Amino acid sequence: MQELGYPERHHLNAAVGWLKLGDLAEAKAEADQVSWLNRFHPEVFIVRWCIHSRLGKWEAARDLARIFTRLFPDRPTGWLCLSYSLYKLNRPLEAYLQLLHRIAAFPRVCAIPYFLACYAWKLGDFRGAGRWIAKFKSLGGGRKIKSGVLDHTELLLSCEKASSLPVASPKSSSHRDPIALA
Repeated sequence: MQELGYPERHHLNAAVGWLKLGDLAEAKAEADQVSWLNRFHPEVFIVRWCIHSRLGKWEAARDLARIFTRLFPDRPTGWLCLSYSLYKLNRPLEAYLQLLHRIAAFPRVCAIPYFLACYAWKLGDFRGAGRWIAKFKSLGGGRKIKSGVLDHTELLLSCEKASSLPVASPKSSSHRDPIALA
């Protein structure tokens, strides 16, 4: 994938900054300045998905993730964002199946078994959830947990290399679904 040039890089950096500050309207305005040609660049996708998710616009987040998975089927972040969007739309079985079909393609991505555990738990498969949590921990996922609560957005985006990508702000607890991992 080609690197973003300017002014797109400037708008993306500004959107990330506004996201970190919690100003979603300004973040969206900056992300909307990125040309249509570059709107599905992986970094731009992540920022746009984060904006939709933080706004609670899960249908838009789902649609964006579906497009991304078609353009970049070899990137786990798109599949994770798609499944999480489905989960937030109260469709845990569909979310579970989306990721279950991707586990073989991304066997070393610890976020996939974690979210499979969350979805299995929601579906009432507590033993299955335990097995997925064990897989998550075996892949080193347990090291990502601080104080027993894991920020889902942070884990969703942990597959990407860019460390400056936004995660949910600490004061925004509506995007956290803590699950007992002990």
